[in-house]
Amino acid sequence: MLRMIARAMLAAGGVLAAPLAWAADVAVLIGNDNYQNYPRFRGAGAVMALAEPLERAGFEVIAVRNLTSDLMDTEFDRVGRELRSADRILIVTAGHVGRTGRDNWLLTVDAARPDPFTVGRYGLSIGALLDAAGRTQGSAIVAITEDGGAVEPGPRLFGGFRPGDIPQGVTVMRGPVGQVVRFLGDQMLVPGRPMSDAVNDRPSGVVVQGFIAHLGAFLPRAEPPVLRPRPPNTLIERSFWQRSRSLNTIDAYRQYLARYPNGLFAQEARQRIAALRVTPEDRARMAEEALNLTRQQRRSIQENLTLLGFDTRGIDGIFGNRTRQAVRDWQANVGIVANGYLTANQITRIESQAARRAAELRAEAERRRAERERRDRLYWQQTGSNGSEAGLRAYLKRYPDGLYSDEAEARLREIEREKRRLARAEERAAWDQAVMQGTLRSYTIYLRDYPEGRFAEEAKARIASLREPETPPAVVAAAKQEEANLGLNSFRRQLIEGQLQSLNFDPGVVDGQFDGDTRRALRRFQRANSMPVTGFVTRDTIVRLLAAAIESQN
Repeated sequence: MLRMIARAMLAAGGVLAAPLAWAADVAVLIGNDNYQNYPRFRGAGAVMALAEPLERAGFEVIAVRNLTSDLMDTEFDRVGRELRSADRILIVTAGHVGRTGRDNWLLTVDAARPDPFTVGRYGLSIGALLDAAGRTQGSAIVAITEDGGAVEPGPRLFGGFRPGDIPQGVTVMRGPVGQVVRFLGDQMLVPGRPMSDAVNDRPSGVVVQGFIAHLGAFLPRAEPPVLRPRPPNTLIERSFWQRSRSLNTIDAYRQYLARYPNGLFAQEARQRIAALRVTPEDRARMAEEALNLTRQQRRSIQENLTLLGFDTRGIDGIFGNRTRQAVRDWQANVGIVANGYLTANQITRIESQAARRAAELRAEAERRRAERERRDRLYWQQTGSNGSEAGLRAYLKRYPDGLYSDEAEARLREIEREKRRLARAEERAAWDQAVMQGTLRSYTIYLRDYPEGRFAEEAKARIASLREPETPPAVVAAAKQEEANLGLNSFRRQLIEGQLQSLNFDPGVVDGQFDGDTRRALRRFQRANSMPVTGFVTRDTIVRLLAAAIESQN
């Protein structure tokens, strides 16, 4: 009956896992050939041919065809316990092997090119098998077979089995799968045949290391083994559980519990039912909560999303509805499930994208700045550098916050002081009145009364500025309202001033008060980045400031 069940389960790619708590001799046969990410391991099925002769010799056989990481997690802790309680052990594996400096790992068929830190998820430790075999000194054989092909298991992993320290009393053999299987079946597993004689007759491709008994046989001459009784239906229950788990539905687990309410896997079945009742959004939320993001980390995520054009409506470290929508918009944009919750990998991806975007904006701004400064210097040489009032005013009209604007304003103040000294008292009073009102009408009245007056050129310049402002008043008013809507507190204002200062736009004292110096610095920054020059903080202004900050950190 056992052999019939073994054949059925092997054909299905499963595990023959009879209850072994009463077994004295244990054999573990693993044949992995159907790899998903590596070449097929040729000849792995030959290992399974040992199952029947081993059963006849009295061994309890665990035969595994195409071991997966999931099956390894759920079954091989039990296999390890049975190996530790066995009197005689034979382990034969066929499959690709990856090794680090400390251990060899039999790769599962679903291994996805692991590295030394993740190979434990996709590999069965051969070192652990050797340690388990070492408990039965003189009565344990571990055979690791090869198929002649070489693979690169993964980053910083070596291919092929290389034994390290072999536990005392353990025989280790390796070689081509066909030669090893024939050697075991024809020589080593012959009852009463001394191990040393068998080793002497081994094929040339088989290497045997470790313990070799000179007179003793691996299988002594003995009466046919007496099969010990097993609890009924255990194997059938395990098969039923494997089916339920492969379906992985609430109904499948309920069917298992209906049949085995106190079964071996009853608790796990209930846990899996509870897990399946959790919605995907719940799982995403719990996964993000497990990251334990700090307030500053959340601010950084909001800054990066803002820089990428996904408006979080504030950078306050609080993930409200608008931030969640920004996350969903980003997720949809990159083609992943848009649930509004972030994973560690997604956060890293956002940071990387933001850094690239910052570099692009910074390079673009640097090109514009260099070109603007070139034109600024050239125009200064053509106009203001000669010191004439007309030239100075022409320069300031085009570059009110330019490289030489301070010098131009200082020279004009000197010219105005000289004019005031020379002007008659009535004209000075008329000009002061026009400046105080600061309107088109007041400057026009002054020019009507003093068309050739001392302040006529400045009056004309102010009229032109009022008639043709650098930025339309409606745009300035909209920017002013946008800044108010942002609700910038003193801390955020200081950050903006500090960033302007680090970029050499001189906002004055960094105190969180947006005074005239700050407004002038904002205008200069906006002009240098080809933005509407308003002197107010808009979302676009924040994006450009963030880009400059991120780029300066890289």
